[in-house]
Amino acid sequence: MKKQGIILFMLLTAALWGAPRRAAAQIFAVRANALAACGATLNAGAEAALTDNWSLELSGYWNPVNTASLSMNFHAVQLGGRYWFYESFVGHFFGQHLTYVGYDLGSRTKRYKGNAYGLGVSYGYAWMLSKRWNIALEAGIGLFHTEDTRRDPTVSDWEDEYIYRYRRWTLAPTKLEVSFSYIF
Repeated sequence: MKKQGIILFMLLTAALWGAPRRAAAQIFAVRANALAACGATLNAGAEAALTDNWSLELSGYWNPVNTASLSMNFHAVQLGGRYWFYESFVGHFFGQHLTYVGYDLGSRTKRYKGNAYGLGVSYGYAWMLSKRWNIALEAGIGLFHTEDTRRDPTVSDWEDEYIYRYRRWTLAPTKLEVSFSYIF
């Protein structure tokens, strides 16, 4: 009888050893950045908890504004990881992310068309609003390599035009986010 109890105890211990540490915890979230939405940028993001303190995120941004006098047409993708000090989706966190941006920006007198890619770091804080909703503030900075073409859109097709091509490294903000998340 004692031998059966020891075997049962060992089997239960082995079964619980492989079980997740947080059986009832949220492990996936979808979110929208309210600051980007205020600037007419459509955006969505998804985040998955990998461990108690690490999560992986993927965000996409698209701004379709393109008129004769103003162009803010761009698309961007960010892939990153976050280290949470308390647990995933709650409290302080540090993040690192890779970014790609394709853009066509300008006004009546200048146009910038090109792409940028880089990496950055960020810091943020997330508050739980309820069991399934939270709000997070995040700011980040990073290093980008940009390749773009600059030209004057007022020049007609029959005139000579100077087109400038630039390649450079730039230290710039990579994130400024007030996001609302729904947690699964």
